[in-house]
Amino acid sequence: MGEVPATQHFVLVHGTCHGAWCWYKTASLLKDSGFKVTAVDLCGSGLHPGNADSILSFEEYNKPLMDLLSTIPEDEKVILVGHSAGGLSITHATHVFGMKKISLCIYVTAIMLRNGIVSDQDRQAFPDLGDAVDFNFGLGPDRPPTSAIINPYLQRKFLYQCSPHEG
Repeated sequence: MGEVPATQHFVLVHGTCHGAWCWYKTASLLKDSGFKVTAVDLCGSGLHPGNADSILSFEEYNKPLMDLLSTIPEDEKVILVGHSAGGLSITHATHVFGMKKISLCIYVTAIMLRNGIVSDQDRQAFPDLGDAVDFNFGLGPDRPPTSAIINPYLQRKFLYQCSPHEG
């Protein structure tokens, strides 16, 4: 990694129930250190206008990341950083773009499946979240969930326990 910091481009990919907003402190610190930083909202997340319950595939969910990576100049490589389920997205991007566009992937408490979600065994690798997550079934109750939201109490207790309370 002997590149000049200003030429390194970090692409930050959020996890489940998040958006690009979750990277605001990290993005600010990286930018202040001279790095180029892009935090992406995956389809139906954060400020992305899509409705999560109308997304029909993992490829459609990842489209904003893939579109971004498609615009990266041929002589530039990015460092992908994924959090939580964002690990699946950066793995997918690595399979699509390979070493031509990606110099490094960083998994921050992220899901790491060698090939992303490609089999029923991969789908079963996820823990039973029970009452921790409320799932929506936009494709019908007999189909996999299309979106989820973490119980607000558990968000405060386990995800944002270090965040200040708003007054």
